[in-house]
Amino acid sequence: MKPSRILLIIGALSTLLSCQDDWKFSADSRYALAFSADTVKMDTVFTGVASASAGFMVYNTNDVGLRFDAVMGGGAASAFRMNLDGEGGTMITGLEIPAGDSLFCFVSVNIPSADDPALLHAFDSIRFVMESGNVQFVRLSAYGQNAIRLKGELIGNDTVFTARLPYIIYDSLRIAQGATLTVRPGARLYFHRGAVLDVSGRLIAQGSADSMIVMRGDRLDMMLAGLPYDLLSGEWGGVLLRSDSYGNVLSYCDIHGGEWGVKADSAGMENTKLSISSSIIHNVSGTCLEATGCRVDVANSQITNGGQGCVDLAGGSSDFVFCTIAAFSIWHLADQAVRLSDYRGGYRFPLSGASFRNCIITGSHASEFIVDVADSVRNTVAYSVSNSLLMVRDSADVRFSNVVFENSRSKTYGAANFVDRTFRDYSSTFALDSLSPARGIADSLSLAWPVDLSGTPRPPSGADAGCYQYKP
Repeated sequence: MKPSRILLIIGALSTLLSCQDDWKFSADSRYALAFSADTVKMDTVFTGVASASAGFMVYNTNDVGLRFDAVMGGGAASAFRMNLDGEGGTMITGLEIPAGDSLFCFVSVNIPSADDPALLHAFDSIRFVMESGNVQFVRLSAYGQNAIRLKGELIGNDTVFTARLPYIIYDSLRIAQGATLTVRPGARLYFHRGAVLDVSGRLIAQGSADSMIVMRGDRLDMMLAGLPYDLLSGEWGGVLLRSDSYGNVLSYCDIHGGEWGVKADSAGMENTKLSISSSIIHNVSGTCLEATGCRVDVANSQITNGGQGCVDLAGGSSDFVFCTIAAFSIWHLADQAVRLSDYRGGYRFPLSGASFRNCIITGSHASEFIVDVADSVRNTVAYSVSNSLLMVRDSADVRFSNVVFENSRSKTYGAANFVDRTFRDYSSTFALDSLSPARGIADSLSLAWPVDLSGTPRPPSGADAGCYQYKP
């Protein structure tokens, strides 16, 4: 036999023997597993709903393979379930890890519902029982939040939502014509993907400065480490006010993370369609506030980061006072902060009035205030901007009075007006920077709104524009 062939056979045998060594398993008590974490703490979940999986790594750092069983301490009654090497449950036997290898252990939790508004703490541990008899532990911890679940619910009579338990809304929540839904301070409405608050009747949602009403998506977990789903847009539908709905009130409400914020359908201007005060509509993939041919009043509110614009008014009449309207959407190339027009969907809606007073209107475009009306009526359209900070290309419009125009050469241009200049943390706070030119330009209307959205008092004269008074 040729020497080269002999060497090839010897090499193959050596490789085979080496592989066999890797697959030697030992029951010697000297050997143990290693784990990437000794405790797995999971995000708060709603009771009765299985969570997304958390997990940890199981390592064999030894030069021999190890066999073991994985057993949930609470057995079949445990709120936790695990999955190792493709097998799931509360007890997995006959597991093997070759020398130097590892496994990933997925863990999920489903905390049973209870008629208790408090957070429920679920805890357990996974026992890793070695062939040698040694036992190692990884502890598990999670909190469950009880909730009231509504699926395809139609509210046909006057109804009150309280803060005792949160509401999880599947499909949509509809308010029938003639019915009123009253939402108390501190109530939390969590909407499943695509779910809508669909109002043909009336919505009265009045929170308080220290107990806002929250409307958001129902994902409580993380998309990535440090990035919760709550900071994403498009996680639910939004609030839809149908044509036959009047007298809606949103006060101290925080509406965020939807496909849109609030849509108000055409309803005429005989009665007020919607009054918004001291509220936040933030971070939606569509438009934050869209109103068509109706009467809308907005005061002391933050309307920010709409992927398709912040305020879109087609016809109708509206008043905005002490509002921060800013377009710095992170997930989308945002449209302008404010758009005024006299049409929607091929239909004309006369724009009878739009007033912006003591407001901040800014964003990432060179012009954030767009007037899109027919040339034949442009000179007759009644809109005005006064005592406001405004980013606009045409500053010569006679309907602008006592306006401070944004200067792209200034150090406080656009996002630099705010403490959070980059918006990279996705939460996007809009508190004023000390050097913002919006400071001190508001008129005496501050007497009607003596406290800003965060509870900071406004001075009787020389208040700041926008919904936040500067606070050192």
